[in-house]
Amino acid sequence: MSGSRRGRSTARRLRRGAAALGALALTVSLAACDALPGPLGGDADDSPSPAASPMDPAEVEEAETTAVDPGWLCSPGGGEDPLPSRDEGAMTPTSVRAEGNEVTITGDLALQDDAAYGGLAPEAVVMPADPADRGAPAAGYDDELGVDGAPAPPLVVRARVETTADGPAPSSVTARLVLGTCDDAPLPDGQYLLRLSGAGPEGSGRAAERTGWEADRDVLLDVVDGRLRAVPGAVSTEDGEAPADLSALSCGRELAPVGDGAGLAVTAEDPAAAVYSVPAEDAPGAGASAQVTARSDDHGTMPLMTGIVVTTPRTGTIVAGSRNAPSIPLQWMDEEGVSTAETAWTTHDACHGALSPGDYSARAFAVTVDAAGETHIVVSDAWDLEVREGAAPEDG
Repeated sequence: MSGSRRGRSTARRLRRGAAALGALALTVSLAACDALPGPLGGDADDSPSPAASPMDPAEVEEAETTAVDPGWLCSPGGGEDPLPSRDEGAMTPTSVRAEGNEVTITGDLALQDDAAYGGLAPEAVVMPADPADRGAPAAGYDDELGVDGAPAPPLVVRARVETTADGPAPSSVTARLVLGTCDDAPLPDGQYLLRLSGAGPEGSGRAAERTGWEADRDVLLDVVDGRLRAVPGAVSTEDGEAPADLSALSCGRELAPVGDGAGLAVTAEDPAAAVYSVPAEDAPGAGASAQVTARSDDHGTMPLMTGIVVTTPRTGTIVAGSRNAPSIPLQWMDEEGVSTAETAWTTHDACHGALSPGDYSARAFAVTVDAAGETHIVVSDAWDLEVREGAAPEDG
């Protein structure tokens, strides 16, 4: 933390101490007024405080936006963070909607008991995601931004909807932000994490005593063809995966598509027509293999898992290559699709031990999750697979 940040923290503690002494003095003064008639006396209204209620997202959607100066991020070290403290509460994002260059995030808000609420002025820092870990910032962006030596983010908040309110903080809030770039260039395509924070609009960041809250997790965002896009089925993730229901791919289930496919298509190239019941020496095993490719016209990050399953021709039930994980990874989909070499082992990790020699069927599959959280499973055309007795003959 820089010296100026430490200085602000010390000043805040001193101000809070002074506020506490002032509150104590006020309490003593009011106690002395109990015998007086009127509003300050003993006949004060004892009605309970109004209960917190959720903010109406429709009102935020219809409201006018207010311009934001992102100079503190665009010129790191050249300006002050507009929200000196974010320790007065936490917001848990529960939904995200993106269109054009606007993003709307709704989530549950919990402020500290002594935190004042006067409305909402959302702030955000947008970071590129690590290509190898969708839930983490890219290298160089995992430290504090806006300070000397930090990189300028590729996306910044250029406008927002500010709301004012009296009474308790709402149980949930909706933040609507307009994103742009420091140089007013088109939004650059890629994968991003948005770290949301906010405070009351009073002072709009000019008051040093301004305090606020911060989201307890980063929101996933993509830019595809210069337009913002929410990640289907995932608002945020720390492990780069999204929940999925893979029960339809478990052992003994009859293989069949699930859902409408959510725009996915899957193919298997160069499928193995025959495997042996005994793996070659020094080989990890034998199994049905193919190059599995998933494609979609809906580009950007999506929950996606591919693989191969082996079924019995008579019943169509899965006997090898089953899946039972509770989640699937997030992957980037472009015009070329996602292509991986897959294997359904037939000599180990099969449903009931190694498969006996005989005739089977094999298919490739692709799994995704849509924006509503529903799992879709797409399967390829089947190919015949023969499990042969013994080991493969040596070459020559």
